[in-house]
Amino acid sequence: MKAFFDHKHPLNLAGNDTTAFVPTPDSSKLETAPVTDGSLTVEGELNKLASNIAIGRDWAGVRYFTDYIESLRMGEKIAVGILEEQKLTYCENFSMRAPSYYGGTIRI
Repeated sequence: MKAFFDHKHPLNLAGNDTTAFVPTPDSSKLETAPVTDGSLTVEGELNKLASNIAIGRDWAGVRYFTDYIESLRMGEKIAVGILEEQKLTYCENFSMRAPSYYGGTIRI
C-alpha cells in the first residue's frame, strides 16, 4: 500500500486536528489526545499495522519474538515480488519507489 500512496502525507481526519489514543498514566484505559504536529502519516500507520499483526501472533503464542522481525522482512520481500510481477504485465516502461520498513526506499 505504501507504494501507491503518498507515504509522507500527514493524516488529518477531523478537520485540522487528528486525535490519537494514548494510555492513562496508570495504563488502566485509553484516552484521546490531539495530534496537531502532523506526526501521523500513512507510512507510520501502515508500519504500525504490520507491527501489531506480527506482535499479536507472539502474544497468541503462535510465534516467537524473533519471528516478528523476520516476518516483517519476509512480508516486505513478498509484496515487492508481487509488485514486480505485476509490473511485467503492463506494456509501459515505468518504475516506482516504495519506502522500506527499515528506512530507505525500494525501487520496483
